[in-house]
Amino acid sequence: MKNIRAFTAKPMAAAVVAALVSSGSLAASEDVEGRIAELERQLAELKAMMASNAAAIESNAEEIEVVRPIRKGTKFTYGGYVQLDSLTTDYQEGDPGNRLIDDFLVPSLIPVEPKEGSADNFVDTNIHAKGSRFYFDTSTDTAAGNISSRIELDFMLSENGDERISNSWNSRIRHAYVKWQYSEDASILAGQTWSTFFNVGALPDLIDFVGPVGTIFDRQPLVRWTKGPWQFAVENPATRLNEVEDGLPQIRLDDAEDLPDIVARYNGKTGDLSWSFAAIGRELGYEDRSESDSFKEDSDEKFGYGLSLAGKWMLGRDDIRFMASYGSALGRYLGLNSYNDGYIADDGSIDTIDQWGAFVAYQHYWSPRWRSTFSLSASGADNPSTVEFMDAGSLNKSYQSFHANLNFLPAPRMQIGGELIYGYRELEDGREGELYRIQFAVKHAF
Repeated sequence: MKNIRAFTAKPMAAAVVAALVSSGSLAASEDVEGRIAELERQLAELKAMMASNAAAIESNAEEIEVVRPIRKGTKFTYGGYVQLDSLTTDYQEGDPGNRLIDDFLVPSLIPVEPKEGSADNFVDTNIHAKGSRFYFDTSTDTAAGNISSRIELDFMLSENGDERISNSWNSRIRHAYVKWQYSEDASILAGQTWSTFFNVGALPDLIDFVGPVGTIFDRQPLVRWTKGPWQFAVENPATRLNEVEDGLPQIRLDDAEDLPDIVARYNGKTGDLSWSFAAIGRELGYEDRSESDSFKEDSDEKFGYGLSLAGKWMLGRDDIRFMASYGSALGRYLGLNSYNDGYIADDGSIDTIDQWGAFVAYQHYWSPRWRSTFSLSASGADNPSTVEFMDAGSLNKSYQSFHANLNFLPAPRMQIGGELIYGYRELEDGREGELYRIQFAVKHAF
């Protein structure tokens, strides 16, 4: 109120002086006392009006604080995109039997020819909006530095829903983390987000949800420290192994690791080329326990590693993106778990498998409103022989993929496009399979 009175004192005084000067020009016979009384009345009305406005401002301020969606001093943003996908796929070796591959390319689900006889091709059309997503961001400046957070969800991989009537699919967590930027070039991030081993900026601009079969791709809970171009992280471990039990091949997902996955990464920039080099160390482990889970009957642990070089080279508005990865336990990190982390040998020990993956992609703008991306990718594994592992013939040996698209950009954040996709899968015993897909999408980011 003091500030309001100080602010309004000068205008009121000016009004008084102006009125007095005006009254001085009146004839001397006018009633001066009457004029002064009228001015005093007007001043009283002005004061009452200012007091009423000040009270309204204070009342509104209180109401704003009551309905404020977040704490004062915190910036809140919301965004995401809506996308409709239409995919028609020709599976050369029959029905994949797993509808997940109908939503996006999952290399390990490409059907291969049966061990005996042949299979008829299977054509499927799928239209969905599961790739649509939304996120909430916050940012708060504090004496200790900036603290930000993100929660992001989409509707992929939902098991609850069907296509009969409502197509009601559950949402899932993509990202959920907090980041503390405690100095200009240093931060700590804790939560679920992209693995530090994965350079997201190198991923090609494809309509397919993931893209190249040879890409590193992983999101998981982690704690990451960033200092300048360096990043170090501890991330959630998980082991997926092939094994043969009672003569039958099985997939084993275990959580018997003692140590988290450990990642170190360096981000560099040379002219128009931005690049990264990452290394990962992993402990793989499993345990066989008694029926009561009280006693350990068999177990093993094995250490593996992975290396990845990735980057993006700007060529004016166009760009070339690339990635090359190699390791003895890339496993679930490579191509949506195209290969497992290793296998359990006859003596109960874990053996890892050398694996590699790579892609190169070129994005070209034909005009400001038309652009295309062409992506070529492959991956492979050095699997054991059937002497070393009984079921070696059924292990995935190699993959290939090709993507080519054309996108129309009629307005900012609006994209309409189509993409041709080819996928190839080969098993160690020589059986193989292919798919051909055409995908159309309409996308609006907000």
